Amino acid sequence: MNILYVNFRSFGFKTFFVGASLLFIRPKAQLVTINMTWNWSANDLLSKEMYKDMVSAHRKLGGYAITKTGILARTKDVYIEPNKELTHISFKLTFKKNDILKFVSKTSYDYIEDKYPIITTSPLSSGKFSNVLIRRRFKTKFDSEIENISNYLNTANYIPEGERLRLIQQALDKVIRVTLEDETY
Repeated sequence: MNILYVNFRSFGFKTFFVGASLLFIRPKAQLVTINMTWNWSANDLLSKEMYKDMVSAHRKLGGYAITKTGILARTKDVYIEPNKELTHISFKLTFKKNDILKFVSKTSYDYIEDKYPIITTSPLSSGKFSNVLIRRRFKTKFDSEIENISNYLNTANYIPEGERLRLIQQALDKVIRVTLEDETY
């Protein structure tokens, strides 16, 4: 019985060589495109009912949206207009914002830096490395108060003017107590 013997190593090498030569020698042989167009139209009979349902739902929601828009337009005077006064901040308070934040971040922290020096600047002061931790603790407290004051002076927050002033005053009082190390805040 004769059995056909195929040497797959030489067969694979020949196939690879022919394929590589087609790709590199004739680059236009890489792609074969077939353009076929058929001029016919088809009706999607099975989903026609679904499209009718979608169109009717769209009409219902359109009417609902128009009704809601009308209601919102009429209630604008009741809900939105009175709250505009809550976003107003007086010019004097806006003008003083930088001074208030400078007092908290610069003036108060300078006092802490003088009270807790890291490096000895005079024979009467004692410089300690532990003062770095103390300064850091005060800095985090001051930064949180700076953030609070900035939030109080943000026009996106609906706060009456008197309440803004009271909250800022409380924040400044807390900063002064922390600076003087009065732990009753």
